[in-house]
Amino acid sequence: MIKTLKIGTRKSALALRQTELVENALRAAYPFLRLERALLQTKGDKVLDKPLWEIGRSGEGLFASELEGMLLRDEIDIAVHSGKDLPQLLPNGLEILAVLKRDDPRDVLVMPARRRAEDCRVIGTGSLRRQAFLTELYPKAETSLIRGNVQTRLQKMMDGAYDGIVLAKAGLDRLGISEQDGYAFRVFSPEECLPAACQGIIAVEGKPELAELLGKISHRETMLEFETERRVMELTEAGCSQPAAAFAEYRNGEICLRAMRGGKRAEAVAPTENWQELAAEIAGRLK
Repeated sequence: MIKTLKIGTRKSALALRQTELVENALRAAYPFLRLERALLQTKGDKVLDKPLWEIGRSGEGLFASELEGMLLRDEIDIAVHSGKDLPQLLPNGLEILAVLKRDDPRDVLVMPARRRAEDCRVIGTGSLRRQAFLTELYPKAETSLIRGNVQTRLQKMMDGAYDGIVLAKAGLDRLGISEQDGYAFRVFSPEECLPAACQGIIAVEGKPELAELLGKISHRETMLEFETERRVMELTEAGCSQPAAAFAEYRNGEICLRAMRGGKRAEAVAPTENWQELAAEIAGRLK
């Protein structure tokens, strides 16, 4: 039985909170397991003056690849990621060992208190996906690039650079940020703004020899949603350089999958055991 587990994570407050949630799950499952952290600032954290799709490999895996290098060099045992930050194809020798139960997958337009969404003229986002949906929802508003961690983005908005910014509800919830902190929220339904693939999911990556250990903290239904969304994104070859989304929901033995790529959208439902065929069907309709 392994006695110490070294966990790799980014340095941002959100990444550290996500790591804490994984640590809590591990301590509940293995009370005598010793946990250590290794902190890393990735290229995606450092380069903040460009959209992700302009920074190496069309932006794919910018927040994950350096942690994956540490895993392959055995400098850490596992790495904690936001599911949506993972590249479509993992390096040889690595796999997703566990996912925690999914948090709220929706997007939120965050504004200063008492501002209305309809009054926003400049909305900050670094996502082509969000830009596409914002253009539909608020055709009179302009979208403007914003990068940085959650707190940095919120401060830029409060300083007047943006009327509102779009963030993931899961990240706000994990950091304990609410409207009581001086903000107004407009939460988008998945029908209004389809979530990014694996948004709201915390994933643990590592080598297969730790699969049994980490499997004890993995949430089965969330893993099914995670794998379905990643599969359709892989089959459509959707990266950060074009608007793309995938959202799977487990419902009483079935998977409901909705996805978009560019200007095309598709959705379908299938039994859970047919999730791969479902992903292939949706991908075929999007190509």
